[in-house]
Amino acid sequence: RVMGTAIKTVENKLKDNGATGITVWDFPAGFALAARIKDLRDSGKVIVSKIESNTNNNGNHARYVLVK
Repeated sequence: RVMGTAIKTVENKLKDNGATGITVWDFPAGFALAARIKDLRDSGKVIVSKIESNTNNNGNHARYVLVK
């Protein structure tokens, strides 16, 4: 399943990046990171979101860090 693969990709990147976490900029344009984070949370993963300013534009984005 493609969605299952995407969820596993996000989970692995969260584990690999540790306290640094991940952002939308770690994935290809159009990747539904927030939706995959929700899927992981729904499966019982504890993931914190930290809002930070974009360096690429004037907006903000979330940095996600896996707690457990």
